[in-house]
Amino acid sequence: MTASPETIAEKLASIIDEKGPSALTDDPYGVYQKILSEKTADRRTAGALLHVLVSSVPVLAQKNQDAEELSAAVKKECCLTKAMADRMAEVFSLLYSEENRDGWKKMDRDGLREFLAGEFMTRWEGEADWEREGGSVHCTFNADIVLKPLEKASEDRELLELLKKNPFMPADDIHSYFEKKLLEYLDSEFEDYCSDDDYYPPVAEDFGVDYYLAKWCKSCGFEVVSCDGSGDTSDFEYEGRYGRY
Repeated sequence: MTASPETIAEKLASIIDEKGPSALTDDPYGVYQKILSEKTADRRTAGALLHVLVSSVPVLAQKNQDAEELSAAVKKECCLTKAMADRMAEVFSLLYSEENRDGWKKMDRDGLREFLAGEFMTRWEGEADWEREGGSVHCTFNADIVLKPLEKASEDRELLELLKKNPFMPADDIHSYFEKKLLEYLDSEFEDYCSDDDYYPPVAEDFGVDYYLAKWCKSCGFEVVSCDGSGDTSDFEYEGRYGRY
């Protein structure tokens, strides 16, 4: 099977759409495997593509889409036949067309803008155990949370690193990033609250979720819209030599 340069270029463009502008050169072997596994091209063409991806040709192609000049560069740097060099030149000329480059320019941080324009909704389900000699108490706290992202959220250092790697990062992935960060923070605070006193068991119903949520929002660049939550504390479960009772 010999796929057309258009088909190969479309597949490479879809990888950039998903993973960002540097996706092809960041993981050339992964691209090669994907091309083969999805039968976008035969092994010989995929091998030539891998050879080109580890060269300086992709950088050149972003600045110059002239097929003849690209072919000469491919032939010289990658030592491919004239026919294969022409084929690769056509692929990269199509890939970095003006239309594609304009589209990627519009996609730059588009996911971040979408995220900042919407509401952030999540559900926290916290669990912790208070234990002492003779038994334990199981505590839970569930909360439905709605927040409004502020501009400050876009200054998060880890997020900026992710956007540097992939400026096309979708809004859903940014939501997942902040969701993980928030839920881990609440889990940690709830664990500390429930284990604070060695003698008296905690009262999960009194956990100050509003306080901790406001504290996190101030630090991370969000505004609280609503937080509807409640806690529950089990009865003391005695533990003897024959188990819990």
